[in-house]
Amino acid sequence: MIRFLSIAPLLLAATACVSVLPEAETPEGLYRFGAMPVHESVDATVIVREPDASRLVGGRAIAAEDSKGALRLVRGVEWADSATRLMQVALLDALSDGGKGVAVAAESGAQGEYELSWRVSDFTLAGTTARCGLQATLLTASSRDVVAQTSVSSTAEAAGSSNAARAQALAEAGRSCVGKIAEFLSEQTAEPAAPDSVS
Repeated sequence: MIRFLSIAPLLLAATACVSVLPEAETPEGLYRFGAMPVHESVDATVIVREPDASRLVGGRAIAAEDSKGALRLVRGVEWADSATRLMQVALLDALSDGGKGVAVAAESGAQGEYELSWRVSDFTLAGTTARCGLQATLLTASSRDVVAQTSVSSTAEAAGSSNAARAQALAEAGRSCVGKIAEFLSEQTAEPAAPDSVS
């Protein structure tokens, strides 16, 4: 009885703390990248991991840079999944055209000739301008030797100043950036053309 009386005030205090916490804000809209507008092919098996990114630009939140350079979360809009996962899925979609090879997600456990290591350097809004930047390195899967590297960027202008229009513009910039990485992989894995036969 004494033990119960001694912990009762602690339980009451903990209950009071929980009751004053603000409720999580439900976003007005969840956004995806949508279907990729262009498709590329690869002539080898390429393992595609989720790109690396800071938590601010790689998660579900959407960030915008203000006039003083500070990054703030945009209210009312979020990604339907983490931004890095959306980019990975978009790249796999962009590499679905029929080449001699295939791009597969790393979590599938498949083996391949190449592996893509990539990083999101920017994925933010600045007013109504959406910005995306990616850095990519293509490695041989067996020896981890560097085959080629690239940096790509893209911007898109929102159709309006609403947060929904800005989120849609960021999705467009993301698709464009991912499309450029798909082109890079297609070029780097292309088999050399057969020499012309001499008659």
